[in-house]
Amino acid sequence: MMGSIIAGILIIIVLLALLGLGWDTFVSGVKKGADKVGITPIVQRAVEIVENGTQNIVSNLRQQIFSGS
Repeated sequence: MMGSIIAGILIIIVLLALLGLGWDTFVSGVKKGADKVGITPIVQRAVEIVENGTQNIVSNLRQQIFSGS
């Protein structure tokens, strides 16, 4: 129960940060933090996965909207 509450709060914080800062600023901040901690390759791979997934979702939505489905 407590874990799901904390996870929900973290998701809300990340979403608000994305909305307030924008994607580029948010990602560059995460990369700078990863550089300091030393986990840059992990963060870069995660960003690539998220960007590819986002592009796929947007592409699928466009196809559905324009095909009338």
